[in-house]
Amino acid sequence: MSDVGNNVCGVLVHAMPERVGEVCAALALIDGVEVHETTKGGRVIVTLEDVPGMPAVEQLSEIHRLQGVVAAALVYHQFEPDAAEGAAE
Repeated sequence: MSDVGNNVCGVLVHAMPERVGEVCAALALIDGVEVHETTKGGRVIVTLEDVPGMPAVEQLSEIHRLQGVVAAALVYHQFEPDAAEGAAE
């Protein structure tokens, strides 16, 4: 979670079908990344959430650099400010 709110992103990762297992294993090692679903064709549905030291934007960059990843597309984004921040405005 960030210092100013909750940032959640939905990402569709396209992996080489023969490497989807190792891509999922690598995704699971990235702080703030959760794998939800995979398909036989190599698509992987994940969510990213800001964690201390690793905002979602850095997580997405890390996913792009993984061996076996063909593409990663941001398909959903939600940001909710902290309750304390909203009350102060």
